Amino acid sequence: MSTRHSRAAGHRLRNRIAATATAALAVAGIAAGAIAISGDGAPAAEADGGLAVLVGDSLPANPDIYNYLAGKGVSLPDPILSRTGCGTDNRFADAIASSSGQNVQNYTCAGASYRTGGAHVIDQVNEAAANGDIAGATVYMLAGANDTYPYILNDHMPVSEIQENLKNSIADAVRAAKNAGAADVKVLGMPHITNAAGEVCAINLIPDVNVPTFGVNISEVEWAMEQAGIDGAAAGGGRFVSLKAASEGHEMCSNDRYIVGIIDTTSTRRNLPLHMTDEGHSVLGAYAGLA
Repeated sequence: MSTRHSRAAGHRLRNRIAATATAALAVAGIAAGAIAISGDGAPAAEADGGLAVLVGDSLPANPDIYNYLAGKGVSLPDPILSRTGCGTDNRFADAIASSSGQNVQNYTCAGASYRTGGAHVIDQVNEAAANGDIAGATVYMLAGANDTYPYILNDHMPVSEIQENLKNSIADAVRAAKNAGAADVKVLGMPHITNAAGEVCAINLIPDVNVPTFGVNISEVEWAMEQAGIDGAAAGGGRFVSLKAASEGHEMCSNDRYIVGIIDTTSTRRNLPLHMTDEGHSVLGAYAGLA
């Protein structure tokens, strides 16, 4: 992209800054950043549209701190846990169920990934299969952020290589679902994060004032994840469902953002920083159910 000591170094710096923002999505928000206790995950709607399984990371799991701790073994009354025993609020699963009429079994877990840390998506698929939930079902997969930043920060891996590795792992998870008898496998992309200039707004304190965070441009990573999903779904025999159109105009630097900042006092209700709002879950989950 440039000379060795100027543009290449700048590119690495942008990647490291971008990775820091992405890392917070998977770490800060999961472990310590939950700022609201809801405990109000509604039961899934009565289903007449068949069976479905939802797998993925903290984005669809969306635990508040109460249910996150319950999923980690803290004895708390009436927790909301996924089928894997991880904290959740079931909002994304319920949104899919409400639009599709499907009976959605939630196997998500905060910290999960396709190939990196935490529970692997393919293991969630295999657990669902062992429980008899995959055969004849539609499988929804939403993960991937945790498969980006460790390789940028720790290994200085090129984004193109991260994309290729992610694609292969997505394909493996899709194949596992298909081999277990899934009727349909939908690999869901990420909602819009960056604006047209590749910017994010990590700090939002004043209503209707959105100030891009200096030096943070994660669009390369965002669109690499999108392409990995497209290619991985195709290679594994599933199909890709982009959430970009459904989240158009709701990027992090918008007033009605679906992904909130790290410090954010002006967004609509959410459980976690750098995760989706309740509205984002409702709109995007319903969209995925109908896709």
